[in-house]
Amino acid sequence: MVMLAGGWHGPCPLSGCALLMRGRQPLWQVTGRNGEPGRGVTIGFVARATLVVIGLWSLAHLLWLGRDLLFITFFAALVALFLSIFVDRLEAVGMPRAIAAVVVLFVLLALIGCLFLVAWPTLRDQLLVIQRKLPEALADLEEWVRAQYMAVTGEVGRPRPELAAQLQDRLSREAANIVAGALPLLNTAVGTIFGLFVVVFAGLYLSIEARLYMEGLTRLFPPRARPRIERALREAGSDLRRWILGTAINMVVIGVATTIGLMLMGIPAALALGLIAGFLEFIPIYGPILSAVPAVAVALLVSPSDALWVVVLYVAIQQLEANLLAPLVMRGAVRLPPALTLLFGALMAVLFGFLGLLLAVPILAFTLALVRRLYVEHLENGGA
Repeated sequence: MVMLAGGWHGPCPLSGCALLMRGRQPLWQVTGRNGEPGRGVTIGFVARATLVVIGLWSLAHLLWLGRDLLFITFFAALVALFLSIFVDRLEAVGMPRAIAAVVVLFVLLALIGCLFLVAWPTLRDQLLVIQRKLPEALADLEEWVRAQYMAVTGEVGRPRPELAAQLQDRLSREAANIVAGALPLLNTAVGTIFGLFVVVFAGLYLSIEARLYMEGLTRLFPPRARPRIERALREAGSDLRRWILGTAINMVVIGVATTIGLMLMGIPAALALGLIAGFLEFIPIYGPILSAVPAVAVALLVSPSDALWVVVLYVAIQQLEANLLAPLVMRGAVRLPPALTLLFGALMAVLFGFLGLLLAVPILAFTLALVRRLYVEHLENGGA
């Protein structure tokens, strides 16, 4: 049966075959407004939609397989942005950009190397102290929690030894998965060294030829949209560069303040714990919590009161950083909603482990800056 303009009529010979053979004919007719025939869904449309879905799935799968390279690329971009803070100033006084980038990289590596050589003997001994005493501190903490549990629930509520062993094994495996992550290349020592080598030199080349790569990226878009895309990328990169500089200052201040505070309190391995606190300051919200765990565990070996004072010290330093230091050094940088930062960091940690958590905030900051300039401001300006 077919439906013509006048209503239902008898069967039309070969009408079904004709519709199937003609790709431009609709598989079914959609009635538009006022009873007029609307646009139908054709075999060609279904085929194109299927190809688009397959293409998107293939692209997502390819990106997942190449996630190591994507992380290395983003690390290199962060290095390039940090180098450009100093390279731009040297270029402004007349030094060629390539020479300025090499000089800045050499000075930074030399400074890091000198600090490492000076602090390494003390740092090595303190890391060995942490490695030796941390399991003992965690065991003492486990015994204290078990004693409190038994005091509340009584003998009947005592957990079975095999259940406690299973829980401990599960927690250790989950911690290993979080640290290792889902990046196969960077999970090995050789892969990590190779990744660091690529990050440093790729960041150097990106800082030297920043304009070339920016131009190549914008040429992927239609000519009419290129000026707006280029302006948005430059402004988002500038926001991210200010965030990197502010974060670097925060890391140094937090590391030094934590080290001095722990030394004054007489906590063992103060330098190593301060270095851990400074490094993890790169990760907002999660970093201070992660850095406080080994410090509290080591302080428990001295006394429970010292562990409590360590908690007070870390909370006080973070409050000073959030209310005094951050408003000064993060001026002009992109502001991140705390809830979104918390959730996105958790998602990246689940998908990619510790490296995902490490890069979650800069990725989120860059994405929000682009969304604000390409979409929000575009709408606020009336789509102009």
